[in-house]
Amino acid sequence: TAILDGTAANTVNGDGQIAGSTVDGAFIASVDGSYRDWSGYGAFGNNAAGTVAGYAVGTNPYRPTSLPFNPAIFDGNRWKVWDIAQLYSRGTRKGVYADRFILNAINDNDLAVGYKYRYGLSGSSAILIDTNANINSASDVVYLPIPNGGSASAINNADHVVGTTGNNSSAGEYATAFLYDHASGNVTLLGTLPSDGPGSEPGISSYAYDINDADQVVGSSWLVTALTSLADPTQYHAFLSTEADGARVLLDLNDDPAVPSDWLLTRATAINNFGDIVGVGIVDGIEHGFLLTNGAVVEPPPGGGNQAPVAVISASDTAGRAPLTVTFDGSESADPENGPLIYAWDFGDGGSDSGVTVAHTFDTPGTYAVILTVTDDHNQQASDTVTIVTKKGGPK
Repeated sequence: TAILDGTAANTVNGDGQIAGSTVDGAFIASVDGSYRDWSGYGAFGNNAAGTVAGYAVGTNPYRPTSLPFNPAIFDGNRWKVWDIAQLYSRGTRKGVYADRFILNAINDNDLAVGYKYRYGLSGSSAILIDTNANINSASDVVYLPIPNGGSASAINNADHVVGTTGNNSSAGEYATAFLYDHASGNVTLLGTLPSDGPGSEPGISSYAYDINDADQVVGSSWLVTALTSLADPTQYHAFLSTEADGARVLLDLNDDPAVPSDWLLTRATAINNFGDIVGVGIVDGIEHGFLLTNGAVVEPPPGGGNQAPVAVISASDTAGRAPLTVTFDGSESADPENGPLIYAWDFGDGGSDSGVTVAHTFDTPGTYAVILTVTDDHNQQASDTVTIVTKKGGPK
C-alpha cells in the first residue's frame, strides 16, 4: 500500500495499523484504506490496541525555532497531549531553550518510552510515561537511570526497555545499547561486537532499536575502536542480543548461515514475537531493506529503512595560544532523508553546547578532541571529531 503523503512509515501493529511521518507532521493509516494526518505531531510507535505514541509541537512566543515538544499519544479518537514542556531564558533573552519530550514506543500495558532533551543544549534523558497516570509536570515523568542520560527506543510487554546510553567522551564512555527492567530497576549494558572477529578489541559503540516479548534485542554495533570522522557504513554490523545460560550474549547477524555471502547486514531495526527481523543491509555497495525470517533473507524493494545521518565539522582554528576561541560549524552534516538533525557538541574540556554553529573558548593549554554528534528524527546518530591544540601564552 502506498502512502503518498507520508515521508516515512515508522511502525505497524498486528492489525495493520501504520503510523509515521509527513512533511510537517504525522499520519495514521490502516490496511483497509483509512488515513488521517495532522500537522505539528510526531508518531513513532503503536501497541496492539492501536494507541500511537509520539509528540505534539507546542508554541514559543519569543522565537520560531525553539519550539517545545510535549509527549502525546493518539488513543484512536483524539490526541492526548501532556502540556509539560517548558521554555527557558538565557540571560535576558527569553525562550532560547525549550524542553522536547519524544515518545518512541508504547506497550500493551500503556507504558510509553522515549527521550527528553532541551533544545539549545546537549544531552538527553531516557524517559518512561504511564499514559494512564496523571502527568501534570515534567517531574511526573520517570527518568530512567541510564548512564549519561541516553534515550529509550522500545518496550516489550514485560516492561523491559531498550535503547542507547549517552556519551561522555572525556571519561571514555560512548553510546552503548542497554536493557532496562522497569520492575527491578536493573540496567544491563549489552556491549559491542568485536572490531575484527572473535577475540578482537570491542567496537566503540552500539545502538538498540527493538525488543520482543522473548527479550530478544536487535540493533547495530559500530566496529571502530576509536572515534573517527570517516562515514563508512560497512563499519556497522547488525546484532541480535539474547539470553544463553543465564547471561546476555551479543550475536553478529552476519554470522548467521542464512545470510547470503554478498550481503552485509548493518542495522537490525525491528523484531517481532516470531523472531522475524527487519533492517538495512548492503549489497554491491547499495543499501537495501531486509527481512530475516524462517532461515532466509528476503529482500524488500531497494532503499529500505532509515539511513544514518552524516556528521561533518569545520573549525575556524585548530591550533593557537590559550585562551583560544574557536568557531565550530556543523552545517555540512546531512540526513539522507533530508530530515531534521539535533547537533550536540562535546569540547573535550568538560564543556558542551548545541546548535549548528557554536563558539567555544579553550582557556588552558592542552589537546582537545571536539566531538559533534548529530541525531536524526529516528534517533540514529553519527559523530565527527576535530582536534584542537592550545599552547601557553597570550592571544594567538
